[in-house]
Amino acid sequence: MRELKVEVVDVKERCGAKHKVGDEFYIRGEGTMEIPSGKKICIFALNSLFPFLTTKQREDELPHDDWIAETETLTCPDPKGVVFKVTPL
Repeated sequence: MRELKVEVVDVKERCGAKHKVGDEFYIRGEGTMEIPSGKKICIFALNSLFPFLTTKQREDELPHDDWIAETETLTCPDPKGVVFKVTPL
């Protein structure tokens, strides 16, 4: 399974969890998440990202025209909240 870097690239207006641009965490190939020391992740944002992240880890197994391959940013459930960029490593 592919490893992913998930990074905050924008905070539109607000973030209750106090995420800042540049905050990041990693989804590792063995089904684990790595959060840098001293950082935290909003469980509401994480819950909305999980279906995409697990599919993005298996992107190579998807049909060539699947939308997952062309998608790299997602937003948290708050429309005025955080934009995350997902980058395969």
